[in-house]
Amino acid sequence: MSEIPVIFDTALHRRRRERFARLDPSTRKDASFLFRETANRLADRLLDVDRRFPRALDLGCRTGETATAVTISNPDKIGAWVHADISAAMVDLACTAASANGVTSSGVVMDVGQFAFQEQSFDLVVSNLVLHWVNDPLGALVQANRALKPDGLFQAALLGGETLTELRSCLMDAELEISGGASPRVSPMIALRDAGHLMQRAGFALPVIDIETIDVTYDNAFRLM
Repeated sequence: MSEIPVIFDTALHRRRRERFARLDPSTRKDASFLFRETANRLADRLLDVDRRFPRALDLGCRTGETATAVTISNPDKIGAWVHADISAAMVDLACTAASANGVTSSGVVMDVGQFAFQEQSFDLVVSNLVLHWVNDPLGALVQANRALKPDGLFQAALLGGETLTELRSCLMDAELEISGGASPRVSPMIALRDAGHLMQRAGFALPVIDIETIDVTYDNAFRLM
């Protein structure tokens, strides 16, 4: 088996999430608009599934945007949440949000790419904008599949291959002009076709992969970053 390339610094990623969790609530809310948008879209899709999920995993929970969106759209959809994140502070915030919404929950601090759960532990696994930061996305998907019960549902949103194309192009052009060469300055993203192949290799039955474009305008590059 070939060695998995280490693209992302897990320790650095943890520190950044811990730092974000310590910001004041209004700043966190302003910076989390995209996570809330994708959380609402995931919640809308769950409404189309005519069943209740006694135990659900919020994989890469952040501050609980996804669980909150699901609870608001359908309070009886989930029996209990397990919030998992690489940041302990994020897990605490997600559990606090769930408690405020009257939802039973617990938290686990873990690398989302390395599961700490037994097989067939969950009826639902939801992941909102975190899997694109995993060094081994196939391994994470395999573990997610194993953690699901035989009739369980996996639902995820991640940044796709066309994300930040303008920023990627501008940085490359600027570096070429200044230094005569270019290095990757934007994280690699998973293309739609590759995502489908990964789902199939991970053993998911009846995978459905699609893409949605969300256009966002920032005042400047520093605001974006």
